[in-house]
Amino acid sequence: MERFGIMNALAQASDYKALVCIFLFGGNDANNMVIPVTDYAAYSTARQPSGIAIPKDSLLQISPPSLAGSVFGLHPSMTGLQELWNLNKLGVVCNVGPLVEPATRTTYLNNSVRLPFNLFSHSDQQNQWQTSVSNGQSSAGWGGRIADRTASLNVLAFPTVTSVAGTPIFTSGSVERPLAIAAAPTA
Repeated sequence: MERFGIMNALAQASDYKALVCIFLFGGNDANNMVIPVTDYAAYSTARQPSGIAIPKDSLLQISPPSLAGSVFGLHPSMTGLQELWNLNKLGVVCNVGPLVEPATRTTYLNNSVRLPFNLFSHSDQQNQWQTSVSNGQSSAGWGGRIADRTASLNVLAFPTVTSVAGTPIFTSGSVERPLAIAAAPTA
């Protein structure tokens, strides 16, 4: 991607590290991205009536070492991610959410656990993902707050946070503001 050429030029130090965060604003069907091959029947039962089940024989299989004996499949179009998985350069974090404290179906139903602010509001949950504040509202995201704390380590004039998606709350700190790069081609 041409617009990241400057980042590549700045990242030539041998100890350079970057945290890359991708937030899809709800535009991802994760249940058709990482699919349980070991329990394909349950997946197929839930997905087949709507016609969105991915055929088992087309899945790109992966086996997480922490779940011995369990096999999952990546969507067939994710060959690049399967390659990264096979090189031990990719991990999958799934079934997560912006909880205030651990909850189960039972504790939710009997109201014995603190729940996130406006739990079933899609827009509120998106803000909670970006701010890591689940029991109220925040004007700064966790990426921006990290930038506030680490800005003094940035010896380059390049902004600590760069966004290719405008300025979502995730990128805003109390002091630091992101560089928002327009869609390609960007001069």
